[in-house]
Amino acid sequence: MQSLAALLDGETDPISVMSTISCELHHAFAHFHWVGFYRLVDERTLKVGPYQGTHGCLTIDLARGVCGKCARESRVQIENDVSKIPHHLACSGETKSEIVLPVLDPSGNIRAVLDIDAIELDSFDETDEKYLKMICAYVYAGKASSAKEPENTHG
Repeated sequence: MQSLAALLDGETDPISVMSTISCELHHAFAHFHWVGFYRLVDERTLKVGPYQGTHGCLTIDLARGVCGKCARESRVQIENDVSKIPHHLACSGETKSEIVLPVLDPSGNIRAVLDIDAIELDSFDETDEKYLKMICAYVYAGKASSAKEPENTHG
């Protein structure tokens, strides 16, 4: 987290921040085969934004898929076996599990989602969610150091 914060410190352009986050996360975990953002371009449409990995879906209607559900509900989606999800959009047959997080602007409005696809089942849990939420906060924070580390609740 500290190295990512250092890379992003002072950067205010959301696309530059999303690009750096995508790159860093994609290369940090061998089982992540696609890491990227889908940006909300109108009230019904997500468009692929900065990403790392194979081609992603170019456009996602908010009524479809795990990314659409995340954007509609502005709530993290963890799907540890996408074959069991009837609304999953298979942009890649390699995806076995997925986590999607809302990216909010300072006013709390959804602006994008961070989508991470893994080639292994059961790749994501609450720890991933906690740290990825912090990373998502960097996008519109204007300064990476303003996204705070969560307090240690384990004593």
